[in-house]
Amino acid sequence: MYKSKHTLPLVIIGVIVAALTAAQALLIDWLPPAASEQAGRTSTLLTFLFWSSAVFFVLITTVIIYSVWKFRAPKGDMSDGPPIHGNTKLEIVWTAVPSVLLVVVAIYGYIVLERNEAVAADALKVDVYAQQFAWSYGYPGTGIQTGVLVVPEGRQVELHVRARDVIHNFWVPEFGIKGDAVPGIDHVLWINPTKVGTYPVVCSELCGVGHSVMRSKVEVVTPAAFQTWLTKSKAGVAQGTAKSAPAATAANAPAATAANAPAATAANAPAATAANAPGDVAAGKTVFEAKCGGCHAGLGTEAGGVGPKLTGLPLTLAGVKTQITNGKGIMPGGLVSGTDMDNVAAYVMSIN
Repeated sequence: MYKSKHTLPLVIIGVIVAALTAAQALLIDWLPPAASEQAGRTSTLLTFLFWSSAVFFVLITTVIIYSVWKFRAPKGDMSDGPPIHGNTKLEIVWTAVPSVLLVVVAIYGYIVLERNEAVAADALKVDVYAQQFAWSYGYPGTGIQTGVLVVPEGRQVELHVRARDVIHNFWVPEFGIKGDAVPGIDHVLWINPTKVGTYPVVCSELCGVGHSVMRSKVEVVTPAAFQTWLTKSKAGVAQGTAKSAPAATAANAPAATAANAPAATAANAPAATAANAPGDVAAGKTVFEAKCGGCHAGLGTEAGGVGPKLTGLPLTLAGVKTQITNGKGIMPGGLVSGTDMDNVAAYVMSIN
């Protein structure tokens, strides 16, 4: 009779708590769709952890609710409760069961970590650079620098995450990975993309006033599309280098004679100053994509990015260079300099 008196209300409360817990777990998408092998393994581990925890949550919450309702002290009763000795068997059970679960979770977690960090022989290496408040990506041996991470589907990518100023954190939710970008430390992450698509890159470490807008994206493409992009990007780098490399200096410029140098007049030779120095638009577009494309949507021609649309603004060449040098608001200064700044300024003015 004693057991039945407590069993029924405990069962009723337990069913209600279990139903609410299950509804909350199943009706809300807690995790984004997995787009990498690492995300699939990590999601499975998290699911196991959740439901294991849910079982204990339901049991403990049920007993607490019933105890508060059934054994509450009458109003005005300030006396001590009766002395009760602990239940040795119960104490052994609630110590042993969580201990076994802890060991299982530790082993399971180690297996997932070991598989997630297994290095493939043909891994694609990419340098990831974090700087207030933008991401940039470099492909070693190619000269390619871009503001959008492009990777092939079905091939492992080895990310070398670094920071140029303060601590940041590289996070792609759909890849199920994240890792700190710390100045002076090369933090290596591995991903095996499994789904073609575009996914957000988020900084998940508070890094300054522009932290909330430090966003970029990663594009997972087919192997053929990646090879096409890689070839095209290499050609763009080579073209930009060829156009911007020969500087007119005393060491490599031919002598200015009446035969080969037109007269410097006010009509045809503007003063060579930092405000009006010419730049290469094509090379500037390449650098802009690498350094500024993460914030300016459509390479500055579209709205909706962190940075503004640059077409149609009242810009001057001198003003553009000043803002590139000094920064403004959440825009960091000093991302480019020298010839790269001339080229970027020329590109901005060309689309403006």
